[in-house]
Amino acid sequence: MSMLGVLRRPQMGRLMAAGLLSEVGDWLLLIALPLFVLELTGSALVTATVFALELLPTVLVGPIAGVLVDRYERWKLMTIVATAQAISLTPLLAVDSVDELWIVYAVVVAESVLGTIIEPARNAAATVLVPGQDRMAMNGLLGLTSSMARLVGGPLGGLVFGLTGLGGVIIADATTFIVAALLLAPWPTRHPQDAKQNASQLSPDDATTTGAASMSVLRAWLEGLGVVAHTRMLRRVMAVVGCMALAQGAFVVLFVLFVLRDLAGDAADVGILRGVQAIGAIAGGALLGLLIRRMDAPRLLTVSLAAFGVLSLVIWNLALLTTAFGLYVGLFIAVGFPGLASMTGLMTLLQNHTDDSNRGRILSTFFAVYGGVQALGMLLAGTVGTGAGLSVTLQVQGVLYLAAAVLALRLREPAPGGTQSPT
Repeated sequence: MSMLGVLRRPQMGRLMAAGLLSEVGDWLLLIALPLFVLELTGSALVTATVFALELLPTVLVGPIAGVLVDRYERWKLMTIVATAQAISLTPLLAVDSVDELWIVYAVVVAESVLGTIIEPARNAAATVLVPGQDRMAMNGLLGLTSSMARLVGGPLGGLVFGLTGLGGVIIADATTFIVAALLLAPWPTRHPQDAKQNASQLSPDDATTTGAASMSVLRAWLEGLGVVAHTRMLRRVMAVVGCMALAQGAFVVLFVLFVLRDLAGDAADVGILRGVQAIGAIAGGALLGLLIRRMDAPRLLTVSLAAFGVLSLVIWNLALLTTAFGLYVGLFIAVGFPGLASMTGLMTLLQNHTDDSNRGRILSTFFAVYGGVQALGMLLAGTVGTGAGLSVTLQVQGVLYLAAAVLALRLREPAPGGTQSPT
């Protein structure tokens, strides 16, 4: 099935629309709030803490968020979370001095925690709406939605902030969340056959208990980690995740240093090259649709990671020959496509090797691992400075993606009908 065909399935259209609006809201705040803090404090270090606080809950709260996703009805949970995202923004309206900066931090943490819940909930809810053979198309559609949100929300956040200040951003942001909540509010009815299927996916230990609702959060979280630890395919996938997250974290920092040092660019150039990656992801949607028909998830992941590594090495070393900015715009547009394709293959593997009864916890574990290792990559890359160490680290970053591609070669799909690899 094509991505357009997936979009036509019952409930999928409004789920995607709600996701698009929510992510546009996320980008509005992601762009505007650091600008507001920098304007308020004049401190780059204080501004950087905003980014750090946005990432921290993904690591710390992610596993617990997965328990909520598996324990409660997902559409209802998403509706409540989207509404809470809108309400949580309102304290920012009271901030007009450095003394009230703690309110900004509290809102950033709250929004990040809520986002950590809604992301795996949306993914898990989408997974049960399509047959297993169409999950790659579904994940490609989810990736395209995220790229569109980034392409719209990023520039819009800067524009609205420049025209109206933080107050206008808060109103626009809250509106996206409220409309998303309204789209999600008509919760799908669970049919008896769905309940029967979910019951059949529970492990023997689960079947002898009173169910997920009676488990403690800690036990449910540990159980999810146990599924990862005892499932060979999931262990291998997480190894790939760790390698690619380390490379991506390094990329976020090295990219800025590279543009400023090697391309002699400025902040505007950094923003342009970072933003055009979304264009590559959107423009590559048609190509991804063709690849999905010809490749399984492990092969798509392997090829896209290898392409990402090669493109990274080309970009880092091309500056020895030319610094023509237009050429780098084209290369960074191209980088957007393997980024979309790799996440499509990765999410499909996680979904195919996870039962619906623990899918939320597995997906949340993935987001936690990815966020934590990505943060480590940022910290490591941030220590290299702009001298010879930067030149070496740029090469290491590209090789890390190639190493992730090599690890992905070990991934194999089971025979049709299987959901998990043997231990």
